[in-house]
Amino acid sequence: MFSKKFRSILFLALWLLPLLSLAAQTPEEKIISIEKKTLDRWKNGDTFGFIEAAAEDITYFDPTLAVRIDGLKQFRDYLAPMKGTFSFPSYELLNPKVQLYGDIGVLTFNFIGHSEDGKSDAWNATEVYRRAGNEWKIVSSHWSKTKPQN
Repeated sequence: MFSKKFRSILFLALWLLPLLSLAAQTPEEKIISIEKKTLDRWKNGDTFGFIEAAAEDITYFDPTLAVRIDGLKQFRDYLAPMKGTFSFPSYELLNPKVQLYGDIGVLTFNFIGHSEDGKSDAWNATEVYRRAGNEWKIVSSHWSKTKPQN
């Protein structure tokens, strides 16, 4: 009887441990975790990670755009056709910093994507997250090319 009860408790503890660790994350850790999961999908050509992480009222800029994207529909229309058209083996998320202002978290970082031929592509990124309940969503995203070092 003790053995069966012990196994049940152990199973429950092992099952709950990952959930408890998520709940134990600070807002800063949670935001960085969301970004890493989204980028993990992005490197495999899955653009829907960013779409799913975005709020309905997202705004978005990158160097290929002449004007800002406003709203989830425009953001989806922009990213969805790219799904599966690219991939790269690895990336680096460098110098992540989250500044919290109540239910707003501003994440800034340097991104370096590494291609299979050994080349890399460097970007600066700012992702503004808003908390709604227990969920953080991107409300503004701005990506720019990193100035090459001389």
